[in-house]
Amino acid sequence: MIQLTDVYKTFTVKDKRSRAKKQIEAVKGLSLTVKPGEIYGLLGPNGAGKSTTLRMIAGLMQADQGQIQVCGIDTKAEPEKARAMVGYLSTDLNVYGRFTPRELLRLFGEFQGVDAKVAERRGMHLLEKLQLLDFADVKMEGFSSGQKQKVSIARALLHDPKVVIFDEPTTGLDVLTAKTVLDLLRIMRSEGRSVIVSTHVMPMVDEICDRVGIIFDGELHGDAAPKQILETWNAKTLDEVFFQLAARSAAEV
Repeated sequence: MIQLTDVYKTFTVKDKRSRAKKQIEAVKGLSLTVKPGEIYGLLGPNGAGKSTTLRMIAGLMQADQGQIQVCGIDTKAEPEKARAMVGYLSTDLNVYGRFTPRELLRLFGEFQGVDAKVAERRGMHLLEKLQLLDFADVKMEGFSSGQKQKVSIARALLHDPKVVIFDEPTTGLDVLTAKTVLDLLRIMRSEGRSVIVSTHVMPMVDEICDRVGIIFDGELHGDAAPKQILETWNAKTLDEVFFQLAARSAAEV
């Protein structure tokens, strides 16, 4: 389970021209829960606070205020224990080009304290699920973005995490590769994992997400089934909800 309670995160940045420092509130009092066996869609425009929220859940940065728990573990009090429960896929598709997928997964298995034989078995099983097993011993320097994405997914899931965080998992992928990723998300839901996905692809949200939260200006709106959000906002698509939130934000400026 993932549970956020009244979470805040602020960054201090310098203005490029004046060099004066200013505060940017990236996340403002955000609370949400993702249950086991549930896929939660975290939506919002660029700069809304999605990736910051996911990084805090994954333990890559700490909240300024509030509490984040992963499988009942406080990410601030026991960060390493909490991180061990999380499989995190970022938008960064960098892989070591001179390595093969098998070599990379073996290395990350060591980093994560997974027994070598277990890591080998899990890694090959994941590559098979992702239809990449035939490339297990091919150096990755010539891999396509889709192939790199598949390796990154296998790397994120190698230690069998209870919580899975995917940031834009299908961006830049062809239709067949994207379908493979969606099928894997469904499998993880059926296995009872808590899955949170950030995406701009609205058809994907309708297809796989049990509940949806929309972040706008660092605040969470909605937090309900996609159909229920549309009814609440009297909208036909989630894009329309974004436009309504944008118009409300502009009117408040």
